[in-house]
Amino acid sequence: MEINPFYFYTSSNLVELTGEKADNLEELVALLKRCTGSAIFYHVFQSYRDRHFVIEQYHSDFAQWISTSLNEEPLAERLGSLDIRDFTSIRSLRESTIKIIEEYAHKYPQSKNRQGKTPFFFCQSVSVVMPTHYIAWNLEDFYQVIGKIGIRSIHYHLIEARLRLGIHTNDFSYWFRDSLKKEKLAHRIEGIDIYLHTLEEIRKKILHHIEEEMKA
Repeated sequence: MEINPFYFYTSSNLVELTGEKADNLEELVALLKRCTGSAIFYHVFQSYRDRHFVIEQYHSDFAQWISTSLNEEPLAERLGSLDIRDFTSIRSLRESTIKIIEEYAHKYPQSKNRQGKTPFFFCQSVSVVMPTHYIAWNLEDFYQVIGKIGIRSIHYHLIEARLRLGIHTNDFSYWFRDSLKKEKLAHRIEGIDIYLHTLEEIRKKILHHIEEEMKA
């Protein structure tokens, strides 16, 4: 059986201020409707990557600001419950975020124009994807590379992949399933909870699952 190798990539993001800011929920919704997709990506997906050494209360910058600046904890919890693994496009994530905020503001009109302690400054990012020199031809190769590849590469293949592929999986599981025919291993990697663990802890879990697979 011919195996398609796994090529490891990494990504870097150039971040810039958009010059837009929100002081309350009404302004936040207005900006969410017209901001670029890269701004949504930055404040939800990249923020998770850049805080990979610690687990914040909320993975989304939007939920974090609503909690700490507006003190609208029920709304922050609803936004925080959005699982980025459920979304395969920025558009659907944007629509769900706006819907949750608008429903909350409709239910609690006094929250709509309540001034935050600090403004929410919108940023956006431009992703630069670069190949690494790492290639895996089999599970043993993959195990060796995962142990030493940069953390941004893990984020790129495990989390950003959903938006790129437009399907509910990640690059690792896709390769395990499609090229190595290892359905159980693919499923285990998909089952890793990215919210309960830092990316370094996720690396260890991936290594553990591969070790188990190689022993079987």
